[in-house]
Amino acid sequence: MAVLRPAAGPSAYLRYAAVWAPLVGLQFVVVLLLGAILFENIAPGTGTAAGVVCGLVAAGAATAFLFGRTRRMLTGTTVLVSPVGVELADTQGFRVRLRWRDVTGVGRVVDRQAPGAAVGRIGVPGGARVSAPVVRSHGLIGWGERVVPDTVPPALRRQLVAQPRDPRTGLVPVAVSFLAAGPADPSNPLLSQTHHFRPDLFA
Repeated sequence: MAVLRPAAGPSAYLRYAAVWAPLVGLQFVVVLLLGAILFENIAPGTGTAAGVVCGLVAAGAATAFLFGRTRRMLTGTTVLVSPVGVELADTQGFRVRLRWRDVTGVGRVVDRQAPGAAVGRIGVPGGARVSAPVVRSHGLIGWGERVVPDTVPPALRRQLVAQPRDPRTGLVPVAVSFLAAGPADPSNPLLSQTHHFRPDLFA
């Protein structure tokens, strides 16, 4: 049995940073405007400078939070590979089991940092709630088992429950991203294992 983990080098962090950058930029702009309006009313002439400082502080805090979340995801996700199949476990408590015989293909999958999670309220308490974006990659697709943690948001739980089931086995559609088991290149060990156990998927 092989134990695989996501690549945790600079390129991995940059990949996720590129996904989060638009949200961090939006938070910077919104907090800048709110801070400028607030401080301009309190001390005329200081609004712009104070707004920029507020925006930078908010963007810095969001970046630190997301960096920590990404680090936990990269160091806490494991993929177990055996002759029977693949099992993925992440830091959120999700677990996916997929037997080789039930893999139906290799294709585009969604690799979530934190399924259903959110950055938080943008701007002020009660402001717009921004959902976590997703990273799209390639991976294994098939019918398997999924364990969902109790902390999953109700909307995501309903979405998962509504997914179809294989009428013969009762299994649900699952996917395991190659990114969860190594770098995004041909040296990915899960990709190599797939070539070994299911060469027909690449025919």
